[in-house]
Amino acid sequence: MKDLDQYPITPDFDLWPVEVMPQAVRSENGALWVEWSDGKVSQYHPFLLAENDPTSDTLHPLSRETTLSPLDLPNDLQVVSADIESEGTIEVQWSHDRRPSRFHPGWLRGNGWFGEATEQSTEVLWTAKEHPEPPTFDGPQALVDQAVFLSWLTALRDYGVARLENLPNEDGLLMQVVEQIGPIRESNFGRMYTLEIKDDPDSNAFTSDALMQHIDMPTRECPHGLQFLFCRDNATIGGEGIYADAYRIAADLAAEEPEHFEALCEIEWTYNNRSKTTSYKATGPVIERNARGHISGIRYNTWLRAPLVASLEVQDRAYRSYRAFAARAQDQTYQMKFAYRPGDLLAFDNRRALHGRNGYDAQGGTRFIEGIYSDRDDLHSAIRSLERTLSKETTS
Repeated sequence: MKDLDQYPITPDFDLWPVEVMPQAVRSENGALWVEWSDGKVSQYHPFLLAENDPTSDTLHPLSRETTLSPLDLPNDLQVVSADIESEGTIEVQWSHDRRPSRFHPGWLRGNGWFGEATEQSTEVLWTAKEHPEPPTFDGPQALVDQAVFLSWLTALRDYGVARLENLPNEDGLLMQVVEQIGPIRESNFGRMYTLEIKDDPDSNAFTSDALMQHIDMPTRECPHGLQFLFCRDNATIGGEGIYADAYRIAADLAAEEPEHFEALCEIEWTYNNRSKTTSYKATGPVIERNARGHISGIRYNTWLRAPLVASLEVQDRAYRSYRAFAARAQDQTYQMKFAYRPGDLLAFDNRRALHGRNGYDAQGGTRFIEGIYSDRDDLHSAIRSLERTLSKETTS
């Protein structure tokens, strides 16, 4: 790997390792074409290059954000020619007497068009047989070792559920851990909540009853992305957590019951909370897909569905597909079951990992579990930031 300090800055603070060198460059129809040492060829529109030009009159040197308006560039701007410098930096010559630009080869490699869109995913889909327990890490070690903390976060990202164990029973510890990842996202249950039995519960969670698999907050326009549960004490009988990978359920439905899968992607359900003091309501399909068709979220909660107002044909299709999803969610093949142990901090992707629990004996001992919500964006930002920090420490 080349010494990264010799290259121009990039329009971000990420690390762009130079693992493949440019071998040839040319201008074609005003765009830049780069041939790399592995034989691949990438293309760059002149506007993309100009807007990301790492000079102070285009890029703010402190924020690394562009200072250009799109209209500051000539409508017919073109790359006239390009050259490869000795260390791999690519210099671009422009039309309209625009001064030359120099680009980091690692950044160019990471942001080039190679002829087809590729969506890289680190997701690991699982069933209970493959993963009967969550990926688990030593809690005290994770609090002092950034590499261990990063391993926990990447497991949470990849599996949708991950656990720290052996944490001390301390006030404020859960909030401290979550805030290392990013801001806490409040809910109608407050900034932090305790899973306790209430005389007048505003959710089934605040009872000792069994809970079917579900996501929280389907009643929100964007359901909370992450949930953290910290077990500080548990001497009750029962109450085991039950988790399922809804992405795996959806993938199996797509392969084995495609008509139900498509209905779950197309038909929108409305969810409303049943609280006496709040009235949240949101609508969406059970299975969300992004523009490329990749599963990107789940909105599934049986007891918060509002009546589906639609034709009988649509209702029949919707209910049958929902029942097909429920049959798998409640199938032990998919269910990871484990006890909440004192000192366990369980984190999970609330828009992927369905969670539920067995009922428990409320008279059989104490049970003290704290909960906090956060968002996926913060997880991904924390992972990238930690990777960047640890990489710099490794290369320094």
